[in-house]
Amino acid sequence: MAQTVDVPAINCRSAVLENAEKHYFKRSTILRDVHPEVRTSAPLMDDATLQEIDRLLDGLASLAKQRPDRGIFYRSFVDRVVAWVHFSGGALWRRRDPGDLHLEVALGCCAQGEIAGSQAAAWRQACAAWVLDRQTARAVGPGSAVAPEQPSPNPTNELFLYVPWAVDDLAAGVLEMAARAGASPGLQDGYLRFLEAACEIMADYERRALLGELRRFHHHGARLDEFSRRIHASLDLEPVAYAIANEGLRILGCDRVSVLVRRRRGYQALAFSGAESFSRRSNTVRLLERLATAALAAGEPLWYPADGNLAPQIESPLEDYLDESHVRGLGILPLCVEDADGSPAERKIVGGLVVERFFGPADEGLRAACAPVAAHSALAIHNALAVERLPFGRLQRRLGAAAAAWRGRRLAGWAAGVAAVAALVAVLAWTPADFSVEARGELQPLAIRDLFAPDDGVAAELLAPTGTRVAANQVVLVLRKPSLELELKRVWGELQTARKRLAAVESEQLLNRREDEAQRKRYTELTAQQEELRALVASLQAQHEILKRQESELQVRSPIAGEVLTWDAEQLLAARPVARGQALLTVADLSGPWRLELRVPERRMRHLAEARARGDGRLDVSFALATNPGRVLRARLDRVGERTEVSELDGAVVLATAALDAGEIPERVPGATVVARIHCGTRSLGYVWLHDLIDAVRTWILF
Repeated sequence: MAQTVDVPAINCRSAVLENAEKHYFKRSTILRDVHPEVRTSAPLMDDATLQEIDRLLDGLASLAKQRPDRGIFYRSFVDRVVAWVHFSGGALWRRRDPGDLHLEVALGCCAQGEIAGSQAAAWRQACAAWVLDRQTARAVGPGSAVAPEQPSPNPTNELFLYVPWAVDDLAAGVLEMAARAGASPGLQDGYLRFLEAACEIMADYERRALLGELRRFHHHGARLDEFSRRIHASLDLEPVAYAIANEGLRILGCDRVSVLVRRRRGYQALAFSGAESFSRRSNTVRLLERLATAALAAGEPLWYPADGNLAPQIESPLEDYLDESHVRGLGILPLCVEDADGSPAERKIVGGLVVERFFGPADEGLRAACAPVAAHSALAIHNALAVERLPFGRLQRRLGAAAAAWRGRRLAGWAAGVAAVAALVAVLAWTPADFSVEARGELQPLAIRDLFAPDDGVAAELLAPTGTRVAANQVVLVLRKPSLELELKRVWGELQTARKRLAAVESEQLLNRREDEAQRKRYTELTAQQEELRALVASLQAQHEILKRQESELQVRSPIAGEVLTWDAEQLLAARPVARGQALLTVADLSGPWRLELRVPERRMRHLAEARARGDGRLDVSFALATNPGRVLRARLDRVGERTEVSELDGAVVLATAALDAGEIPERVPGATVVARIHCGTRSLGYVWLHDLIDAVRTWILF
């Protein structure tokens, strides 16, 4: 859209050029280096006028050398010309494509009023096109046509001046100025020659801009060639994807590039720039795959911020991904390749390219740069997928590399290497070795109990501090429950009151002789009150006994004889509120039997089960304590859990216990860390060393 600005009306400065119709002389320095072909036809001007023209042209030339953005330069250029001569308006037409003459800038009356109307605008564009095609400057007054063969006259009251410019003999654009009507031919000629000089500066700017664009294009082409060479260096899918992500980040200048490949149920993330690996279970990756599956279904690029409204099936996953990733600019491009017949209508999407910016939107420069990168990436992904789908394709490439290496070296060296490898394989396959399963755990006494709070309350008195020997059923901690105490006092008070009332009723009943009707009636009432009070007293006594029993249960007793192990129990439990079921103390019999509580990794259970099946199930266990790692002790496996537990430290494990002779333990520290090995018989040396790798290969082949 053309830019608009108001220009002041023409004032007396136009008289500077009116001097041109009075005097002429040969002065080529009027336009100096800007328009050297102008010689004898230049009008006679005084020195002040020539200096002013020189300053204006020098200013335009200086602006052109600064090479600002095209839009800024066009507007400044037209604005300066209009302001200096005080034209009533000005415009600049530029040819972008053959046959396409576009209005870049419109100022003053050329941007508003009748002149900017549809009829006048169409006539002006036709005049500009005629001047551009013939490369001839023209001044068109009101009611006149730009040429005899152009029947449409000037529909306005302004004088229009059209001056073309060319870049390397290619018509590039037209400078249009609107002046007051009635200017003499000499003044019109002065206007045109001045504008021709200005257009030479415009042509010089266009040459410089075109040269800069060619240089940038050449530099970008070199980088794109390097990008293509790197992504086509391998046929393995994952290295190709990482090469696209990392090299694409360097070319595109965004913050992150991601590569996805098409699978049966959608699109799967393969690589993220700047990351050697990633978790496929992460929320960001799952949301990106979901968004790519929805966006690439249409086969067209998706850009955010979007140019228009998005489809509902895309809008929801896009909002979820933006909330999770905090991306400000996003582009998802399909990686498309043509089928074998080369028909564009039969394009096949093999993957997706995701470009992201965290601190700004995806501008036009980024969008334009993504197209060639996506084209090269699509071909590389397509080739890698084709090789991946070949039967034993990866093995064939490895064998090909080995064959190439064989041809490049001496046969004797390879033969010696093969013999050494064969000997090593024989040793690993036939040499027996002890096979054991490693487990970690703790050393614990067999009799160990945790004491729990029987009810909500407050720790009132600790009777057995840390390290105290206690007997079975001995009270070790007394709890208080204020609400229970209050209820006990209330019930006891009500019980005493009820007893006193019962005694008073019984006393009155004994004194009543029942001689008259009133006394007999009173006796009956007292008998009813007596029964009621006896029932109340019985109920309150039952409540009191229950509350006393609850009060006695607040005494925490040790279920076994042993020693209090809880560290610094006095400080831990002093006046501390506790909840029902909360662990308070730990008591253990340190003089009794001890055992190992082991955590066997889930992946080792197959070896352990096979070894137990071959014998009686009581496998030998060798272990070392963290308190004395230099001494190896012995134990016997006696129990193995029937289900898998999840440990924060060791992951999925199966619990097991091993019995041992407590007399062999020099330092009996409950909970001491143990590193144990459960002996599972003998296997080949190679299996003992490489069983982890063998299990991983089996898992990879079967699943």
